Formats: sequence, structure tokens, C-alpha cells
Amino acid sequence: MLFNMGFRDILIILPLLIMSLSVHEYAHARVSTAFGDPTPRNQGRLTLNPLAHLDPIGTLMLIVAGFGWARPVMIDMRYYKNRNLGLVLTSLAGPLANLVISVIILLIFKVLFMFPLVNSGFVVSLFEVLQQAAFLNVLLFVFNMLPIPPLDGSRLVTAALHKRPDLVVPYNRYGGFLLLFLILSDRFLPMDLLPLGRWAGAVYYLLVGIIL
Repeated sequence: MLFNMGFRDILIILPLLIMSLSVHEYAHARVSTAFGDPTPRNQGRLTLNPLAHLDPIGTLMLIVAGFGWARPVMIDMRYYKNRNLGLVLTSLAGPLANLVISVIILLIFKVLFMFPLVNSGFVVSLFEVLQQAAFLNVLLFVFNMLPIPPLDGSRLVTAALHKRPDLVVPYNRYGGFLLLFLILSDRFLPMDLLPLGRWAGAVYYLLVGIIL
């Protein structure tokens, strides 16, 4: 968590996290726009500029709980010809963008390993930053795919339950409290109810095994 890290590590992780969250939200905005929704463009979310995506509370949670979020992209499904398909693909766009970033970084590793590299401090630091960026984006992928509102995975559940509004409404209304409890329990309670690190590690090393 950020409060357990040294100043140097925070200087590395925080910008990587902010940029990764920005790419995540931009992907949502781009796909929703592709389905005919003008809302993201009208709200200035079709950009990779972090200032357009940062959320004050989410940024504060980075310090308090060691994990945070960006400002969610607002969408209007009424513009989608196929609302369920549009919702599913728009929801998947963010997490998959983070996964793609990780894959690209690992592919860069693969290319670099083909050449003899000078074992300098700069090269070691560069590899460290790239590795942290790759793992961080896998972590964002895993976290956002959890089927707990308001995370992206919950929208897949909402799409599956589109004919059961009696279930969708309470699911989306109370899911946020569950997510907050899980995040805070990981910080303050002596239990691991949300082992994101282990899950992300499993996905990360699976990708490493496939690519490298």
C-alpha cells in the first residue's frame, strides 16, 4: 500500500497509477462514443489527460486505503442500438485496456531480452518501472472485473439481469457499501477478504509465462 512505501516508490507508483486510470476511463469513453453516445465527448472525457479523469475522493483513497479510482465516465445507453451489447463492451473496454497495456509492456521486455543490455543503474531502474507498470495494470484489470457495484464487472451482471429490474436496483444500490467494506477491511482488519494481490499475481505470472 502507498502508506507503507518509501518516498521513491510513491513517486514511481502514483504517476503510473494515475496514467493507468486515465487510460482505463478513456477506453470507456472511446467505446461508448463508438456506439453513438455523445455523452463522453460532451463531458470532455475523450482524452488521456489525467485532469479530466481524476476523482478527488478516489485520489484521497489512494493514500487512505492504498487503492483508489478515477471519475467514472458517464454513458447514456439510449443512444445504443443494442443496449446490452453496448453496455457489455463499454464496461469491458476499461479493464481490457489495462490488460493490453500489461501485454504490451511484457512484449517490450521480450524484445529487449533479445539484445545484450548494459547492466547500468538506468537500465535496472527502467526495468523496475516497466515491471511495476505491468503488474499495476493487471491489478486494475482484476479489481475492476469484480462483480461488485460500481466496478465494471457489475455492469456485466446488470446486462445479464436486464429483464429483472427488481434484482438490478438493490444490487446496484447496495453493492458500493460491500466494496467499501472489503477495501477498508483489507486496511484495518487482520483478514484478507479481498486478496487482490494474489489474484493479480496469478494473472500476471500467467501472462509472463505465455509471453516471455
